[in-house]
Amino acid sequence: MARQLSSSVAARTPLRAVRARFIDGEPLPSALLPAVVARSWERSLASGLKPSQAPVYEGGDAAVRGGRESHADRRLYRSVTDEIERLWEAFGGTDWTIFCVNAAGTVIHARRSPDCDDARLLPIVAGLRLNESNIGTTAPSCVIHDGAETIVAGDQHYLEDFARIFCLAVPLYGLDGEVAGALDITGVGRRNVAQLREQFRYASLAAEQRLFTTLRDCHLLHLQHDSRWLGTPLSGVVAVDEDGRVRAATRLARRMLGLAQGVPLSGSMQLRELFAEASPAQQRRLLHPQRSALRVARADGTHLWVQHARAPIDSPVMRRSGGKVAAVTTSSSLGGDADASGDDTASLKERALHAVRNALAEHDGNVAAAARQLGVSRTTVYAKLNEMRQAGIAVPARQALSTR
Repeated sequence: MARQLSSSVAARTPLRAVRARFIDGEPLPSALLPAVVARSWERSLASGLKPSQAPVYEGGDAAVRGGRESHADRRLYRSVTDEIERLWEAFGGTDWTIFCVNAAGTVIHARRSPDCDDARLLPIVAGLRLNESNIGTTAPSCVIHDGAETIVAGDQHYLEDFARIFCLAVPLYGLDGEVAGALDITGVGRRNVAQLREQFRYASLAAEQRLFTTLRDCHLLHLQHDSRWLGTPLSGVVAVDEDGRVRAATRLARRMLGLAQGVPLSGSMQLRELFAEASPAQQRRLLHPQRSALRVARADGTHLWVQHARAPIDSPVMRRSGGKVAAVTTSSSLGGDADASGDDTASLKERALHAVRNALAEHDGNVAAAARQLGVSRTTVYAKLNEMRQAGIAVPARQALSTR
């Protein structure tokens, strides 16, 4: 134990000495700090912040309003709250907090123990702004500036006051492929970094998928090279307008499709261009609910499994029909005509079942809320749940319990 303590002190001493020389104008040694952390030190110094200063927190007065005054912040909040709760169940503790910041560094949602009394963690509430000019280097600030997963531990923090703090943050990507914020765990001590990384990466992907479900007026397609991961956070999501224009794509979808990160799509291409190697029959079916996923060829010789996950919830067709279940069907596909093959009545029924399933999923299995959204009675929703089982359409576990 004494040997471990002495090696820890020895490891911290070089950083303390380097920090003192850095303040006096000496450049940072390239190998001593991760590049993203070194750049944060430079920004902190350029702002006039001294390592010996106490942290000065800005904001927090918006905590009563939840720090979510903009539509983008409210959407980000809805996307991360469930994931933060799951992460808290796994990694929470008295001396830790798990939170999300937006691209401006403002805390959107934070979770900590009511028994926490650490003065460095207590200020982290919704509405707080994590500015480098006030609190120096933190993992979320590094993520926001560089878009890269970051760990900042001990003396890697610019402020001496944070010498006992460990924090890990992963980026959250927005609808246009931009860094929309960061998901972070901060606390006193150290955790298993490998476990944290994997769980926080997975949580960020799940939050990004949930962010795409807020696009109510377009189709959502899931895609993966391995069909086993369809419908999980490991599948990419593509949002498509009813006329077949590609609205947005998650970072995983961009990677699979060879699309640049951080570049808004905004209807710049048609879905048929994205899947140019798909057969005409497949192209007609991409924007229609199917019992099974489509295996679509790619120009590089690989294949992608594509699954229609949800039809538009808020579309002109639905509004004109008063929001009834049948109205989620659409006559537009990949910039062309509806799929005329097969039994139209069966297709309509299948789409109605998927509409009920999607509404229930969006409201976390709340039958009354789903019925209100669809403009039908709860009895109809329960009947559709039974039809889903008979049709072999998967029903999430929470929904399966609500069949009385």
